[in-house]
Amino acid sequence: MLRDRAVSLATGARARVRRPTLRSLRFGLANLSLARRFLIVSLALVVVGGVSLGWVLGQLIETSAINDTTSVTALYVESFVAPDLQSLATSSSLTQPEIDSLQTLLGSPALVERIVTFRIWSTSGKILYSPNPQLMGRTFAMDGDRGRAVQGAVTGDISNLTDPENVYERQQWSHLLEIYMPIRASGSSLIIAVAELYQRPDDLENQVNHDRLMAWGLVAAVALLAFLALALVVHQGSEKIISQDSELREKVRQLSTLLDQNAGLHDRLRRAAARTTALNELERRRIGSDLHDGPSQTLAFAMLRLDAVEGRLEETGQGGNEELGSVRAALADALGDMRTIAAGLRTPELERATPAEIVRRAVVDHERKAGTSAAVDVEGIPGRAPLAIKIALYRILSEALSNAARHGQGAGVAVRVIDSGDGNLMAEVSDKGPGFDVRQRPIQGHLGLAGMRERAELLGGRLELESSAEGGTHVRAFLPLTEAASDEHD
Repeated sequence: MLRDRAVSLATGARARVRRPTLRSLRFGLANLSLARRFLIVSLALVVVGGVSLGWVLGQLIETSAINDTTSVTALYVESFVAPDLQSLATSSSLTQPEIDSLQTLLGSPALVERIVTFRIWSTSGKILYSPNPQLMGRTFAMDGDRGRAVQGAVTGDISNLTDPENVYERQQWSHLLEIYMPIRASGSSLIIAVAELYQRPDDLENQVNHDRLMAWGLVAAVALLAFLALALVVHQGSEKIISQDSELREKVRQLSTLLDQNAGLHDRLRRAAARTTALNELERRRIGSDLHDGPSQTLAFAMLRLDAVEGRLEETGQGGNEELGSVRAALADALGDMRTIAAGLRTPELERATPAEIVRRAVVDHERKAGTSAAVDVEGIPGRAPLAIKIALYRILSEALSNAARHGQGAGVAVRVIDSGDGNLMAEVSDKGPGFDVRQRPIQGHLGLAGMRERAELLGGRLELESSAEGGTHVRAFLPLTEAASDEHD
């Protein structure tokens, strides 16, 4: 009981020791790359396969060598022994002269080189001759290799000399090559006896070991070459996979960045569209107010004057020239106001103009209307741009210049338009006026800054505004030069 308990405790301790080791091994393999794990498993398979193949080849080599030695030895010995055993075709035992002849034959130089001892068996299992006289006449079972020899087969194998009849041989040798061969009657296929031969296995074992060593070397070389070729293929495949994985990760990163940018642009576009709808409504109200307060009032005055002229003509039938002159003046004022409003709504011909020409046109229009000058810098401006960009550039410059004239008193107005180097056209209008608080909400009806911002953002650009009492006001519009900004281009 104590011994069983000790064995159980020892087995449990070994199990507890193994479990962390196996867990550590699994954890270590999990941390390796797929290629390294594949190589480790492949190495294990190559080693196991190589050992198995080497063992099988060794067994085949040993079996083949034993069969070859058995066949040659049996054929050689039969030529010496068979003539002295022909009497067994008619007799169940050997005569003393025949036994003496066999004894002499065993000591002859021709057989001593090959055979260390031999026995003659009857087909019924009786030992008819043996170097050990005590075995002669004893009967043993005819099974195994002896039984196959009785059936006509020549058999051989390395024997550890454990059979009962091997008492004499066990005293001198640890193992021998044991051969059984049938003895046939002369000129007949009748088996009259079985010869049991024993041969030293030294030469056979040396040859087998030499052949095994060569086979193992060949298997090891083939396995090594196969593993190296597999490792090379796996390494190249792993490098390719790693490279493609890196490229894929980079493309995914770029795609994620583009998706984020697109989401931001979509959100900006959505908000700009909503603000544009509101601004359009406000712009319509402003135009309606301008028409109502300007041309409409003038036309109403003209209508009243016409009514007065008509009444005087009906009463007196004369006069009215002075009143008609005032009506003409009122109508002329109304026509001028209408033309001014229409001119403000209409965009000049910009399709064939270059960006530099558009900048100069906006500055000239501003100088003609406001009566103030502006410095212009268009050094390095690109010669081409989409039509939508050119329209936005003209409108933003016109509105910014108008704001500089109204709120900055036209002091130190400067226009600078350049290629910003990141695919955008940067248009800046600055003045040295008193400035204002950029955080303050625009006054109701003053839509200039909001309109400029919406124009820029609808095209995928942006508007920046800086203003201070010391540095004046700087309005910068960044407009994309890509064809994506518009379906039309010059």
